[in-house]
Amino acid sequence: MPKFRLALTIIGWLLMMAIAVTAASTSVIYAYRYGIILAGSEPYPWLTGAALAIADIVKIGLPAIIVALWALSHRATAQTLSIVFVMLLGLSLWSSTSMTAIERAANDAKATSASRIEADLRNELTAAENRIVELGSPPPLAAVEAEIDGVRADARWRTTDACNPLHVFPSSQRFCEKAALKQAARANAAEAEGLRVRIDEIRRKLTTPAPEAAKTASPELAVISDIFGWRAESVGFVRAVYFAVALELLGAFLPSAVWYLRPVIGTSSPEPMSVPQPAKVAETSGTPKSSAPTAASRPVTRKASTGKRGRKRDPNVLDFVRKFRERHGRLPNIPEMRAEFPGLHKSTLWRAARVTFGNETRAVASARG
Repeated sequence: MPKFRLALTIIGWLLMMAIAVTAASTSVIYAYRYGIILAGSEPYPWLTGAALAIADIVKIGLPAIIVALWALSHRATAQTLSIVFVMLLGLSLWSSTSMTAIERAANDAKATSASRIEADLRNELTAAENRIVELGSPPPLAAVEAEIDGVRADARWRTTDACNPLHVFPSSQRFCEKAALKQAARANAAEAEGLRVRIDEIRRKLTTPAPEAAKTASPELAVISDIFGWRAESVGFVRAVYFAVALELLGAFLPSAVWYLRPVIGTSSPEPMSVPQPAKVAETSGTPKSSAPTAASRPVTRKASTGKRGRKRDPNVLDFVRKFRERHGRLPNIPEMRAEFPGLHKSTLWRAARVTFGNETRAVASARG
């Protein structure tokens, strides 16, 4: 069962780290693209993009470094890196919001162009339908062509030389008038046929929206615009900037937070520091009460509870205080000592520090004297 829980913990941590890395990599990509756009007129714009991407990567690792330095009491360095982190975070926020604004403007331009094209198509469709009504809704062109072929097959068509006015006799005049009407109907039918083809094409385009319009379509923007009376473009821009800022902040702090929550594998929990016990009082029934024991044989009779005076010093505490002072140039404070020795009382820890400092001071004074 513990192994199963450990496996679930590792899997959950890996999923959280994957989310953190995805958010951080998105921020790095935004920084790189913004650098390329910023240095578009230069010979090598990718250098600027790479520099901004590296700065964004450094920004991702700075929170963990700052926390570690602060824990080691390097506060000046931690504060300096905090200022650098804030500057890099501002640069990343600027690049992300700029790229989001540029992409949103491009999408809005595509949506506007698609809307304009759709409006033009609808106007053209209306004009074509009105023109067909003006033509009187002529029959199909194939039917008119069949009627004209029948007229041309008539003998009067040949005798009048295709209804030539010079050869039209009174007996053939009515026939030629009908032939002329057929010719006019043929022209109207041909125009109507072309309009019908164009109408079918326009309707097909209107029922199949363009890819740009499909990408920029957002039902929630239309709902928000109707409720608050805002423009859909403005709502979309604010939403895009909000998501960019949220993603930037997530990518800046989440990797370090997930890293500190990593599961520990293969190491056992540290054993608590044992509290030194006082020596037992020796049974000296045969010793006269008046005889005082020597300093070497005097037993320790004081209690070891709650760190009272006369308690036996733990050599581990003394060694820790000495090494801490050599490394940092000062004595450790109570929280630092209790973090190292959670089982000891603070008064015991403080006396150990004072004793160590007093011994070193006396040693230095004796060496100088």
